[in-house]
Amino acid sequence: MILCGIETHVCVLQTCVELLEMGYVVHVVRDCVASRSKDNKDTAIEYMRDAGAVITTTETVLFQVLKRAGTDNFKTIVKRITERSDVK
Repeated sequence: MILCGIETHVCVLQTCVELLEMGYVVHVVRDCVASRSKDNKDTAIEYMRDAGAVITTTETVLFQVLKRAGTDNFKTIVKRITERSDVK
């Protein structure tokens, strides 16, 4: 299960814990969750990691879903990521 959303320390956290209790493997996309304060977000991320969630990023999720390099989909995603990257 891939999670993203707002109020990391409330909605995302509670959903994550419930899914873990139900036996799901939960991936929380760190750059796709938000809280009103950095402290709330960071604390919730730490809590979810300690509870067994995988903390990941959008780019990592995209490449995990693609699975293989060299495909047309892979090339399209790499191009879009590179275009939006602040690292050149």
